[in-house]
Amino acid sequence: MPMALRRCILLSGALSLALIVGAALTVQAAHAQESGTPQTIEEAVADEQSPVVNNDQTGTTAETTSETAIQGQSESGTDELEGDITEQPAAIDEPNIDEPNIDEPGIDEPTSIDRAYLNYPRGPGVDTPTMPAAPSMTSTPPDPLLPPPVTHLELVLDWHPGPRHAALLVADALGLFTRRGLDVKMRPPADPDIPAKLVAASRVDLALTDQATLHQLVDEGKPLIRVATLIELPLAAVVASQDSGIRSALSLIDQRVGYSTQASHDVILRAILSEERLNLSHVEARDVHFSTITAMSEGRVDALVAGSRFSLPRQLADLGVATRILPLEELGFPIHDGLIMVANVDHLAARKSSIRRFVSALQEATEWITAHPDMAWEIMVEQEPTIDSTANAEAWPNIRRRLALRPGAVDMARYRRLEHYLWEHDIIETLTPPEKLAKDPG
Repeated sequence: MPMALRRCILLSGALSLALIVGAALTVQAAHAQESGTPQTIEEAVADEQSPVVNNDQTGTTAETTSETAIQGQSESGTDELEGDITEQPAAIDEPNIDEPNIDEPGIDEPTSIDRAYLNYPRGPGVDTPTMPAAPSMTSTPPDPLLPPPVTHLELVLDWHPGPRHAALLVADALGLFTRRGLDVKMRPPADPDIPAKLVAASRVDLALTDQATLHQLVDEGKPLIRVATLIELPLAAVVASQDSGIRSALSLIDQRVGYSTQASHDVILRAILSEERLNLSHVEARDVHFSTITAMSEGRVDALVAGSRFSLPRQLADLGVATRILPLEELGFPIHDGLIMVANVDHLAARKSSIRRFVSALQEATEWITAHPDMAWEIMVEQEPTIDSTANAEAWPNIRRRLALRPGAVDMARYRRLEHYLWEHDIIETLTPPEKLAKDPG
């Protein structure tokens, strides 16, 4: 076939293809205007190639053959053109987002906020206006642990610090109070007659006294109760000068008898005189306050009702005064607790926990003292240098044997006996049940 004819056939095929594509685009636009749905190019081409009935269809065999040839050429040209059209850049993959199906029943149409955040990450760690982020880890270090609350307690001693206060001094030195959340402030009294009265007046939390003083003050209506025992045997005695000739309660008649506390005068001296059918008018009683040693050494008194039967004789001996000891239990006075701790009964419920911890520290300290008596003495001397004396060193073994190993425990029979004894001797007016005099805080 001549080259000119071949070019003519190719040109005719390309022209026919251009006409077909143009007609398809026109039909697609018309369908889009009528139905609102765009028609694809393939649909337009199919419509264009569909057979059309034409009554005037005539033609010769040559023309049919020519059209067939032209159609073949056009198909090959079409393939080339479609290859050019389909070789487009690959489309960028878009994220596959599961949009909510609003046609399903029970699912509301997403709000504008939901649509705005539809293509963003989701989960408990993502912050959105409708769902604040839930932290998945601690972003800052935790707050430091606060120390346990500290309870402050003020304790007034019965006398100047001495071996009788061993459990208190050792407990403080070993940190037993601090370990139990207690800050204990201990101080000696300005007047030996007021420690328990300060507790009754709610001026301090705790105070040291003797059992006889407790019975007297409770009979006077003071709101006091025993919560611990430090010395479980009597410490008081009548300390008489050997030159006085005093050997019994009966020999106290017309003697100058000194005392340092009101209970020593109103309770103890009165009771031992009553044993001999005597009363306070038969003696010359003198209040010597803290000056027990000087009053005896200077000859102002012939005897003392004192609460330091183990150290006072040596102290007086160092000053050249020979003495004789008359223990109270030998003069008819019942066995009693020599040193106790009292609290205000009106505040006992509120302070029960702190008092229980305080007594627990005393018990641990007493057990430690029993196992380490020499080390305990060194601790006391270090805590209170005034304790370091020959008289206290000699008194320490006797006092140590009288320490209460169970400070909280109460001998109710002992309190009942002393209460009845004082009532029978007209020293107290009413009988108080022992459970209202003493209590075990534990």
